[in-house]
Amino acid sequence: MQNSLIDFSGGTGPEAEAQPRPWTVLAALTIPDAHIELRRYDLPSPNEMLELDDAPIFSLSLPRAEGMNGRITFDGGEKGGHRVGRMMFRPAGVAMYSTGDGGTMEIMTVRMDPDRFRTITGLESWDPISLQRCAMITSSTMFALTERLRGEITVPGHGAEVAAEALVRLLMVDIGRQMRMPARKAGSRGGLAPWQLGRIEDALRGAEGHWPTTAELAALCGVSRSHLSRSFMEATGKPLADHAAAVRLERAQDMIRGGRLAMNEIAAALGYATASAFSAAFRRMTGRTPKQFVRLLS
Repeated sequence: MQNSLIDFSGGTGPEAEAQPRPWTVLAALTIPDAHIELRRYDLPSPNEMLELDDAPIFSLSLPRAEGMNGRITFDGGEKGGHRVGRMMFRPAGVAMYSTGDGGTMEIMTVRMDPDRFRTITGLESWDPISLQRCAMITSSTMFALTERLRGEITVPGHGAEVAAEALVRLLMVDIGRQMRMPARKAGSRGGLAPWQLGRIEDALRGAEGHWPTTAELAALCGVSRSHLSRSFMEATGKPLADHAAAVRLERAQDMIRGGRLAMNEIAAALGYATASAFSAAFRRMTGRTPKQFVRLLS
């Protein structure tokens, strides 16, 4: 079966609005700085999409049982593209070509006001390194902000618009910080090889009953703990501890959404000593307890 190209490169004008869209809006909220939607996509499998918008768009893909695979290539970015992350950002005026396995998925999009975005972030130009960072954002702080924002539009309570406005501005601030992280210098002796980064990712995403320590991850990579921490920062632009926390939280939320495990079983699977320790860590990162997160899903 050949891919079916879906072209949304016309921005937001009348021609773009006239195109049939492969999604259904489940919830939406418009605030001065952004328009936020939770969408359910029904895409051909496999699929190709070409997207271009005159506003910056941040998105969060919700997990699904069969997983999600895809790659994106930005105009002006590296050839061959990048693996798609759960969180990603598409700058205004930058065309994005994506390929994926299609099917049904839910994605929250935050279409930000271009002027407000430039004022808060100071970002106007995009080089290959920053575009690579746009493709896969793994910040635990941004993940928690985004989950909170999703809650404000799906189960709006008192002051939902005020809360959403604050969360979107914080997202803009964090995007600006992510893009300003120092890049690894060409010829640097630091950094990690792709096989080492792969071992770290496999260990974090495959851990059951015990959460890998920095020493254990260092041993997998054949380096010291201090070298691993320094080199991971050089290779990815973020601390290893932040990445590990983001993966742990992501896995916890996936398990809760799956509905097959009790909270004490999730806690044990992710290496927490007790269910209360898991609940405290979850609340610290998301602002909600696991039980409150379950109610958010219903």
